[in-house]
Amino acid sequence: MNLNNFTYHMPTKVVYGQNSLRDIDTYINHRKTLLITSQGFVTRGLIDEVNTYTNNIVEAISNIKSHPEFVDIEKIYNQAHQNQFELIVAIGGGSVMDTAKFVAVHNNKGYQFVENLTKGKIESKDYKVIPIISIPTTAGTGSEVSPYSTIWDMQSKQKYSLNLPDLFCEIAIYDPVLTLSVSKQITIQTGLDTLSHALESIWNKNANPVTISYAIRSAKLVMGNLVELSNDLQNLEYRSNIMKACMYAGFAFSNTQTAIAHAMSYYITTHKNIDHGVACSFTLPMLIDNIIGQYDFIDDALQEIFGELSSLKLRYLLNELNVSTNFKDYGIGNKDLETLKASLENSQRVNNSLVNFEL
Repeated sequence: MNLNNFTYHMPTKVVYGQNSLRDIDTYINHRKTLLITSQGFVTRGLIDEVNTYTNNIVEAISNIKSHPEFVDIEKIYNQAHQNQFELIVAIGGGSVMDTAKFVAVHNNKGYQFVENLTKGKIESKDYKVIPIISIPTTAGTGSEVSPYSTIWDMQSKQKYSLNLPDLFCEIAIYDPVLTLSVSKQITIQTGLDTLSHALESIWNKNANPVTISYAIRSAKLVMGNLVELSNDLQNLEYRSNIMKACMYAGFAFSNTQTAIAHAMSYYITTHKNIDHGVACSFTLPMLIDNIIGQYDFIDDALQEIFGELSSLKLRYLLNELNVSTNFKDYGIGNKDLETLKASLENSQRVNNSLVNFEL
């Protein structure tokens, strides 16, 4: 690989700071706004809080579920486009932001056009994108600074990605205070998703010096803070460090995409019902063992992150978080592994990867 010739693109404006949500009206800038969020946000009373900061919300959709599926999104899309709005504000986790991105894409053909785009049935043209302000309430997805929207079809056990060059959010507002109420389980899962984003953007055919630098910074923050945060959930310093890790990982994989760990995770999530953050991270030590010694730039990055060319520190981290690295602990036997390998054929994520799946 030649790391001396590269491009890097990040059009999203980033606003970072404690209680930065209070400045939302400045960024809305008098535009008629659709708010998209989840029921948890409603339960916490944060919709009322947002309405104290701005009077530009014309409608709120708050029934976004985890792992959005087409069957749910069609209703949400049609509900949203019954009204005229100039901006979408997405407040929540990755599922909320993925849904907001899907809703943001439009033309005069309605929902089916966007589903066909997502499934790759038509060319990516003849569409418009409504601007989005994303405000993550978890630290893991990175969707707020990436041009991807993940949509699931659990009936056919397929995962789809809407990937458009102009699907980057207009603004990403990072307020670590919003993550204080996140449970220990979700904190761990999303933190591990961040770690996977970072590492996967390193052993990646699309890697460059900018993405590698961000990925290293992200992975070091996760390694140095996630276990501590899981044991001290109200610690705002740890919360802030993990949110920064999520942001840096987003800066990396937004330009590289993810790789083989994520490719494997889609089968594991849809067939074994394993949460995405765990599904895409428990294989990371195995992948590290398989890539060490093959590329100098990867070895250098791993050495900077872990202080050694070994997966031992990562295995220790996962053990501290009660995350097994054994396929069998997730109900994945030898027959499943063969099916898993078959599912990786013709996968773009696998094609991105410089490391192979070997047991």
